[in-house]
Amino acid sequence: MLPDLDNLIRPSAGKPIARKIMLITGEESGDLYAGRLVSELIRRIPGLVVEGIGGPRFRAAGGTSFYDIKQMAAVGFGGPLAKLGFYLGALREVKARLATGQYDGVVLIDLPDFNLRVAKAADAAGTPVFYYVAPQFWAWRRYRIRTVQRFVDMMIVALPFEEEFYKGRGINARFFGHPLLDELPEGIDRESLRREFGAGPGELLVGLMPGSRESEVERHLPMMLEALRLIRKRTPVRGVIACAESIDATMVEGEAKRARIESRVVRGKSWEVMNACDFLIAKSGTTTLQAAIAGTPTMLVYKVDMISYLIARALVHVKYAGLPNLVADEEVMPELLQGEATAENIATVALSYLTDPRKRMAQKEKLAGIRAALGERGASARAAEAMVSFLARMSADRR
Repeated sequence: MLPDLDNLIRPSAGKPIARKIMLITGEESGDLYAGRLVSELIRRIPGLVVEGIGGPRFRAAGGTSFYDIKQMAAVGFGGPLAKLGFYLGALREVKARLATGQYDGVVLIDLPDFNLRVAKAADAAGTPVFYYVAPQFWAWRRYRIRTVQRFVDMMIVALPFEEEFYKGRGINARFFGHPLLDELPEGIDRESLRREFGAGPGELLVGLMPGSRESEVERHLPMMLEALRLIRKRTPVRGVIACAESIDATMVEGEAKRARIESRVVRGKSWEVMNACDFLIAKSGTTTLQAAIAGTPTMLVYKVDMISYLIARALVHVKYAGLPNLVADEEVMPELLQGEATAENIATVALSYLTDPRKRMAQKEKLAGIRAALGERGASARAAEAMVSFLARMSADRR
């Protein structure tokens, strides 16, 4: 039984009690996590108001956004610099709102350069800070861990090895399983989806997943389409392109038309594409972890501008780029990064799987192990419960 939730917000003199939490995320994967978490928080705290920076899933769950994730999206080191004026303005507004003391807590998802500054401002205002599905501070730019130690009250991590890593550095870290498990649809009719995406009986279906930002699509989709052309010269396959909800489908359709590659473009159905396909060519990121959960053989590719790549190489502390490979501590999904990410190399790796069912099955078996390591469904609910309990204890301590 939790302590009295009516006092989760400390009201100012003469003002009614208001239950209010700020949540900030900056990309589609973060919005996915935000939507489920906000639903769980609202279910536990009657009358809760959640506002901040989010996308369509955040708003559908009951959140109110004063900026959208599309405004926050940037890739590499050059991207944020181009939007520096906007970021500074948004940060000023967030800090001003926090300084009023109206928020009971702050939930941060991804966007570390922005959100760590928010954490500092929240701490100064006496507002508890939760970092949810925390960025991979262990992977690169580890100096940021010092900021986490000072200003974050609880880190809710999504990968099994992260809890021990952060606890060993004096951070209150909790692992409840990966929230992506909550998003996997049940009862998928794979054959029906394959027909919808243009694959006939017995045909191999290859999914292209170029990313959720325009710059990622511009960088990855042309070489993925060219790779598909090369694959088709060796073996008959159908192609389907997963278009993220944050991307205008006409942009993706235009790329496919320019490449003169017949491929179905499907918007907002990433899980369905993953479950229908025999093989995926995916941009490195959350998508590859989704693919691992779906159990679909996958290879990952990634390209950024050269300056970003060189800086990242100097700061990275891990062996693999792909999250599934980090969980497994081996290269389960083949990785082609930067200069190695060419249409020719992509086609060569993909063909080695498409022409060998045993190789696809071997990866599927390892993906099943990765999925098991990520815990069980219900991570979002357990995370919300931990946040509410933390806030309730704080409220009780202050009485």
